[in-house]
Amino acid sequence: MYRIINKIFKGVVFFLINLFWHFRPELSTSIYAWLLRRGGAEIIGTPNYLSAKIWFDGSDYSRISLGKDVTISSNVRVLTHDWSIFTVGKGLGYEFEGPVGVHRKIKIGNYVFVGTGSILMPGCEIGDCSIVGAGSVVRGIIPPNSIVIGNPAQVVGNAKEYVDKQLKNLGGI
Repeated sequence: MYRIINKIFKGVVFFLINLFWHFRPELSTSIYAWLLRRGGAEIIGTPNYLSAKIWFDGSDYSRISLGKDVTISSNVRVLTHDWSIFTVGKGLGYEFEGPVGVHRKIKIGNYVFVGTGSILMPGCEIGDCSIVGAGSVVRGIIPPNSIVIGNPAQVVGNAKEYVDKQLKNLGGI
């Protein structure tokens, strides 16, 4: 009975997140952060922006760590487990007592921007002040102050140099 009530509660909260996302994104972000914390996620402060269209894998948010002032854009997938070993293993003739999966944490550092449509794979860590370009597939460890793009995501630049250049182009704001 508790599971049913919890699912209904979570559904209502997601409805509110999606509703406020359209006209009060800061409120939507606060509600989303509250829900993730309630599920066990480690979140430093309030994120800068969490799109209502992020998909966090599973319901055990304790494998998710979000740093201070992160921005996570729409259609980002945050994956904390991988069941491919179980699925393919059965096809290859392996026998398992039960489902076999890999479970790993995801760590997003402080002041990280994750572009739309990106996929964060189990075990990835994104260093502070980094930019993940739209559609990137991130795995492994991304150093601080990096700009990464592609599949798999590769470091293509320095975030500080990029920000300095953009600020100069904007007239030194």
